Amino acid sequence: MGGGPGPPGPDPPALALTGVSLPPQHPLPPDFVEALRAVVGGPNVSTAMAVREQHGHDESMHACAPPDAVVWPQAVGQVQELAALCHRCHVPMVPFGTGTGLEGGVNAVQGGVCFDLSRMDAITELSLEDFSVAVEPGVTRKALNSYLRGTGLWFPVDPGADASLCGMAATGASGTNAVRYGTMRPNVLNLRVVLPDGRLFHTAGPGRQPRWAQGAGPGWVKGCLGTCSPAPCRKRAAGYDLTSLFVGSEGTLGFLTQATLRLHPLPEATAATIATFPSVRAAVDCTVQVLQAAMPVARIGGCQGLVVGLARDPGSARVPSATSFCPEFLDEVMVGACGRFSGLELPEAPLLLLELHGSRHSLSEQQRQAGRECIAQGPGD
Repeated sequence: MGGGPGPPGPDPPALALTGVSLPPQHPLPPDFVEALRAVVGGPNVSTAMAVREQHGHDESMHACAPPDAVVWPQAVGQVQELAALCHRCHVPMVPFGTGTGLEGGVNAVQGGVCFDLSRMDAITELSLEDFSVAVEPGVTRKALNSYLRGTGLWFPVDPGADASLCGMAATGASGTNAVRYGTMRPNVLNLRVVLPDGRLFHTAGPGRQPRWAQGAGPGWVKGCLGTCSPAPCRKRAAGYDLTSLFVGSEGTLGFLTQATLRLHPLPEATAATIATFPSVRAAVDCTVQVLQAAMPVARIGGCQGLVVGLARDPGSARVPSATSFCPEFLDEVMVGACGRFSGLELPEAPLLLLELHGSRHSLSEQQRQAGRECIAQGPGD
């Protein structure tokens, strides 16, 4: 137990860094792949190593752990059949959306079957009056906001990557817009889940939201899961909050095959303000003061690449958004690194960016108020 460190040895496997002892991986049962093909068709099943490796990792640091097979179901019924088949044969199942996660949740550490749900990409329900929409796992954040263009509504949760919305629900995603609009948890109203044994389950009950097609005018349509109530049940005070149980479950409790999401009014305009501070403490104090002043701040933090000081029209092709990856805060070291990388002439001091949403007439006053709060924390730009 004594003595100094010895000579460095070979690098351990990436998975060994977690300290988790993994169970042995077993091969698929005989004729199991053929049974998969019988459910979804031959072209929608692959055992090619390149495809398996593509589905065996996400954007995290963890080493690739490929599944034994990859399937592409295209309907919820196929997901149910595949799950029931894997459950009977004791084969591990791994959900896969777009592979943009940072937690290693898609790594098939025990092999098994990867369910790539990207081909289930229907936006099945939209209620402009109820501010809700239902999407399947293949619908991404940008695709939904593109679909909503012209409706006056948008989905503001922005984790950075163009992730699938059901994947965002499964990982409990958030982002810089959470300051005003919240994380995924309060923005998910209902989930349609396929349980590991193939049973179908709705966390808030089937038909809890109104169903009518965009452009078809008001009215109610009977869905395949039952008759919709003429009044959507948003307020629920009885029973378990099962929706919150599945949001953030990381795919361990079931397959999220549909998510009913809360939409928000699209702001008339947005504006951004940049401020530098003499110290990190001054920037943090300014953040607290801005939030306590009840300013309608949508984003606050260091947002690389944000258009600064200019109002933007959300009705254009670009929905209100910062750039892809938004660090929480930029100190002087990070500001210098970002400036050199992007070719920007930024003062190397703690930097804070604020994005405001509102009407065109209110943004000027909001920017002036934000400027007063920033100046009160000490000299800066």
